[in-house]
Amino acid sequence: MSTWTLTRIPRRGRTFAAVLSAAAFSLLLAQPALAAFHLMVIQEVFLGTPSDGILHQPPLTPDQRAQYVMLRMTSGGQTFVSGTSLRVEDKDGNLLGTFGTFSANVANGGGACSYPACPAVIIGTQAAKNLFSFTFDKIVDGQAGRVALPRDGGRVCFVSGSSLVDCVAWGTFNCRNSGNCSDSNTERTGDFSANACDTDFDTPAPAPHSGQTVGHTAAFDCLNKNNATNYALSFPHPVNNAGANNNADADADGLIDALDCNDASGTILWPATEVQNDHIAGKPLSTLTWDSQSASAGSGVTYDVVRGTLAALNGFSNAVCHAPNLSAATTTDGTVPAAGTGLYFVERAGSGAGCVGTYGSGFAPATSRDTFIAATCP
Repeated sequence: MSTWTLTRIPRRGRTFAAVLSAAAFSLLLAQPALAAFHLMVIQEVFLGTPSDGILHQPPLTPDQRAQYVMLRMTSGGQTFVSGTSLRVEDKDGNLLGTFGTFSANVANGGGACSYPACPAVIIGTQAAKNLFSFTFDKIVDGQAGRVALPRDGGRVCFVSGSSLVDCVAWGTFNCRNSGNCSDSNTERTGDFSANACDTDFDTPAPAPHSGQTVGHTAAFDCLNKNNATNYALSFPHPVNNAGANNNADADADGLIDALDCNDASGTILWPATEVQNDHIAGKPLSTLTWDSQSASAGSGVTYDVVRGTLAALNGFSNAVCHAPNLSAATTTDGTVPAAGTGLYFVERAGSGAGCVGTYGSGFAPATSRDTFIAATCP
């Protein structure tokens, strides 16, 4: 057996001598492969359902939100994820905590593969697992230091301590605001690259909304990462490490059947939710507007508007159906209330049977609205 002899190695004023066999030397070189997790990319970030995005009282806890992060290997065998985590920052680059930490390795080595045809690894909440109805590789509920993924702007990074594998930022993220990064979307001070890839992730991806994901769409490029061009908004299509999923899409509208309110119609997507951001302006002809739900509920969504007088708000005794089945998120009203009186308006979104929202907090679901509002919109 040949040997390698290392002698006279000065270190902090001392001299060491060692004899190392070639076999042992090879073993030491091979050890990093035994902890392979660094050839990964963040494939999808799902921040929750459309209903998660409305105001809840009390607010939803992190574990109540249906959220997940899906990683994808860029080379086979990246299974040694135990101890790695998903680090979360707010829109200014302030550290919030972790979305979740892997407590065990994953089983599927994948063998030789080429991205994106390599195994995925999905980590998320129990609420997300229930939504998609297949096994996640890691459920994060109850972990210490766990936080929700911020909806309007933030960043999530796949890390092992300060060893950085990949990041994706969305919305108005700018790490320079916190002083923790040298540029708007670069590695944090103290980080180092785990894979020698680019650590300037450039312009953030758009902020996801309406039940969409921030999803990786480009070919993997280790040296030229750009969140804005590598990621786009799409509907979720999660897959676990063993390849299991529930991604059938009968009407090919992009939203899987498990989430689709009508999987036989391409114009109906997520169930409608409570109408948000009502506004009224102008006189004597007033214009009412509210947020459109077409991006989440589909192009087939319509709106019903109910009107009544403020004096009869308690009990809605003189409520009338002001405008039924509107296809646009706006209407007008020329009614001039008597001096010292006023009008109220409430809206409801819907896209067919079983896919109808409510008139808002304090109002009954559409199925029992007649109890509270005398007039119904057909």
